[in-house]
Amino acid sequence: DAFYDGGYGVASSPRATGGGAGAIDRARLASFFDAYKDASGEKIDVYGMQRFCDDLEVDPSDMVMLVLAWRLDASAMAEFQRDEFQEGMVRIGVDSLDALKRRLPSLREEASDAASFRSLYAYAFEYARSSEPGQKSLALETAIEMWRLVLAGRFELIDLWVEFLSKEHRHAIPRDTWLLLLDFATSVKGDLSDFDEDGAWPVLIDDFVTWAKPKVASE
Repeated sequence: DAFYDGGYGVASSPRATGGGAGAIDRARLASFFDAYKDASGEKIDVYGMQRFCDDLEVDPSDMVMLVLAWRLDASAMAEFQRDEFQEGMVRIGVDSLDALKRRLPSLREEASDAASFRSLYAYAFEYARSSEPGQKSLALETAIEMWRLVLAGRFELIDLWVEFLSKEHRHAIPRDTWLLLLDFATSVKGDLSDFDEDGAWPVLIDDFVTWAKPKVASE
């Protein structure tokens, strides 16, 4: 998959991660999918997804749903194709709702591993962009929503970053900026004292640091 390049988790992509499939009952797995499929019978749409989340007792905006989409290698936001769902569940090692419920804690843990998270973070850009066909960049509002989800607890300056984008930027976010923000968030101190102004950061991040430094210093 093209978006697992650039050092962002090739070895931890959904297709490369073992799931401990064990004895999967394919008929039961097909019935699991069929319980939520749309009229076409080949995908779970947004309405089926809501029922799926309700039965899982998980909010659709919960981080674990993004992890699940990543593990299923889902190609579009808020829907699962039949083959994605069934083959992905085999990789995870479940064939029923109850089995998936039992796997949720370990799926949450996958986002805690640094290498896996880097792959998940790269996937999140493509997953979110799937809601905007034909666009190479990610709409700012969509990017902000996804950043708030994936970088919660990982980026000390997330609120300032969002404020800066909302007041000073207002443009779509390209993939390289998306990817490099993770490096910035995880390598630069919250007071920005160790930010390398000569580093190869995107202009948007340079501008953010210039804008944010006085605000950080006054806190």
